[in-house]
Amino acid sequence: MQFRVESAGGVASTVQVGPHRLLFDQPASNGGEGRGPSPLPVLAVAVGACAHYYAAAFLTRRGLPVGGLVVDVAYDKATEGRERLAHLSVDVRLPAGFPEKYVSAVERAVRGCPAYGTLVEAPQVDLRVTPAREARAEAAPAG
Repeated sequence: MQFRVESAGGVASTVQVGPHRLLFDQPASNGGEGRGPSPLPVLAVAVGACAHYYAAAFLTRRGLPVGGLVVDVAYDKATEGRERLAHLSVDVRLPAGFPEKYVSAVERAVRGCPAYGTLVEAPQVDLRVTPAREARAEAAPAG
């Protein structure tokens, strides 16, 4: 799967994810206009949403109600070194009356969430920065 993140003016960016267009920005205190969430909280939210999906799918497959299923997500940023998530807390709250016999199975299901797994076992990340071809041609001396 591949995505292209494009400028949306200032420090904001947009990306098309299937039929959905997402807008990211920064608050004014960080050079943005606050038109969308910052990417770092969205990373934490993605883990929570994935956990919710895996828990809800577990309940649905067993004919259990999902009403009242809530996932609370909290994070702290690192105070030293590279800016990043230093701690992420995911609290899956099961609906009232949920059968106790399934609690550990829901936890196993949620641990199968790929967003959770990606943070637990960090992927190899390749980064490449390349100038636009037009920019290189414009920078060449005339002659």
